[in-house]
Amino acid sequence: MKKKLLAQARGEKKADLVFKNGKIADIFNGKLVEGRVAVSDGVILGIGDYRGEKEIDLEGGILVPGFFDGHLHVESSLVSVGEFASKVIPLGTTSIYADPHEIANVSGKDGIRYMLTEGGKYPWNFNLMLPSCVPASPFETPGAVLEAEDLQEFMGEENVYGLGEVMNYPGVIGGDEKIWAKLEAFSERFKDGHAPGVKGMELNAYLLADIRADHEVTSAEEAREKVSAGMYVMVREASGAHNLEETIKAIDLNNRDRFILATDDRHPEDLIREGHINYLLQKAVKAGLDPLLALRLATLNPANAFGAKRLGAIAPGYRADLLVLEDLEKFKAREVYKDGRLVGKEGKALFQVHKSSEKENIKNSIKIGPISEKALKLPSGKRFRVIEMVPGQIITRHLIKELEVKEGQIANIIEEDLVKLAVVERHHASGNIGLGLLAGLGLKKGALAASIAHDSHHIIVAGVDDSSMLGAVREIEKMNGGVVVFADNQVQAAVSLPLAGLMSEEPIEEVAEKMDFLNEKAKGLGIDVGNPTMALSFLALPVIPELKLTDKGLFDSLNFQPVSLVVD
Repeated sequence: MKKKLLAQARGEKKADLVFKNGKIADIFNGKLVEGRVAVSDGVILGIGDYRGEKEIDLEGGILVPGFFDGHLHVESSLVSVGEFASKVIPLGTTSIYADPHEIANVSGKDGIRYMLTEGGKYPWNFNLMLPSCVPASPFETPGAVLEAEDLQEFMGEENVYGLGEVMNYPGVIGGDEKIWAKLEAFSERFKDGHAPGVKGMELNAYLLADIRADHEVTSAEEAREKVSAGMYVMVREASGAHNLEETIKAIDLNNRDRFILATDDRHPEDLIREGHINYLLQKAVKAGLDPLLALRLATLNPANAFGAKRLGAIAPGYRADLLVLEDLEKFKAREVYKDGRLVGKEGKALFQVHKSSEKENIKNSIKIGPISEKALKLPSGKRFRVIEMVPGQIITRHLIKELEVKEGQIANIIEEDLVKLAVVERHHASGNIGLGLLAGLGLKKGALAASIAHDSHHIIVAGVDDSSMLGAVREIEKMNGGVVVFADNQVQAAVSLPLAGLMSEEPIEEVAEKMDFLNEKAKGLGIDVGNPTMALSFLALPVIPELKLTDKGLFDSLNFQPVSLVVD
């Protein structure tokens, strides 16, 4: 099909488009070179003394390949797919591998269909990784159940790439039939991993499933072991999990091909204020990584890992997904080209955001059972299990504390730096409510609640008094999903998220502004973590160590078993 381009590649005819007067990133050799880059029919012809029907003066800028995000959840941006695309594409992200795990846990196959339909509307390489764990675990009430045969319905769909993060690592290691049925159904596809802290012979067993990558790496030591075992390590820097600076310490000239940048979860205010993959590149360079090596982690490495042929470099026959950067420090994209077409300029999208086409069950997903202040009372006891937050991480610690409880309340809850935590089932109006205690949030007054609670996405609420907690839950029910700060018997701040209780229909700038305001209100009540909403949302994720809370109660994820709130 490229035979018609030979005369242009030889320089005998003008190319459609030529970039000149700048530097060119040679990703293969890790250096900047000079020359002209020719493009025709959306394909790079090569570097040489070319002339074009249209010539773009780079004015000293640097031409680089478009960025990849190796693993992300669009839903974590809290906005529609179109709004997300309108923000990240102009920042230089032209290829993504999105796992619709969040919306699928709420709306099942309808959620996947929504993401596929919306993702295909925009100028990027949109790859969907079908969620492997819906539900995430058998120890919580699911909003949906997707078995291997359900996922196979999507196998022939355009933009479906592989199997999303396989977070049921105990099931993989132990030979669980249901998770292995999914793995075998995707035997010829890329399978993404999720195995925090798994090592040694257990890691060996996990990798017999042909799982290729892991974004849950939190140390250089863990990164080296997983690379040695044949995995790609996704260097994650999310809104709630900051692992980049530690993980890149493992990178050297011998293993540099095995590392990929990934955002996992980025909230709208962070996308607006900091950026997307361009921000991870900034951080990597500030932390000491060579700029061109950092660039490799966002281009050629993920292209090779995912088998994305003719992407990730500037070379003959490669697709013309190109960025014009001002420098290799801020990685600011002056212009973004997708298949040779200008789609973003100076951070602004040059394409239209389309209205979402969602089904009713996606927009009406909040269904809670009877709830009262009485249901939030603590049981009697002397020693209690406590979830302790770890700053900047989504892992937690498992504490046991001796506490004084009177009439279902901790007598000195603020002095103990504790809050009450509850997870309220919201898919089937079952009335399930899991109760726990949390240390490290800092809340001194009122409550913070959200319908974002990874991964089953029930309503999670933290508070120092039952009245505020109940008020916050009721407001989320009224909004049909969202985030709420509640104190003094009234709503202090709220953000409505009517799409599956996870995403807004408003422009990303407006959502970011509202989230900033909400987070400030939360901090005004004493919360002293970086992103209160993101920190809260991961406290219900039972596949991440050590102690988490589901609608069925506390869960010890190290031993993979439910545990009681009261020790004795």
